[in-house]
Amino acid sequence: MHAWDIAVATGLDMPLDEEMADGIWAAAERLADHLRDAYGVFAPVREVPEGPSRAEALLAFLGRDPHWAAPAS
Repeated sequence: MHAWDIAVATGLDMPLDEEMADGIWAAAERLADHLRDAYGVFAPVREVPEGPSRAEALLAFLGRDPHWAAPAS
């Protein structure tokens, strides 16, 4: 997830594809709520429009806005 954060913040393409998102889901489902509640590691789950990709849904589950972009300079 940090690679996505850095890529998007610096204006690069999203490095999270569907296959990678599928691979991360199992760990995210086991750990994210505990880490969010106990340590504030993740922001609250975000709502996503109907029919998100697996990558968009994972980002939202981990508290990220899948459509966020760095402000134009």
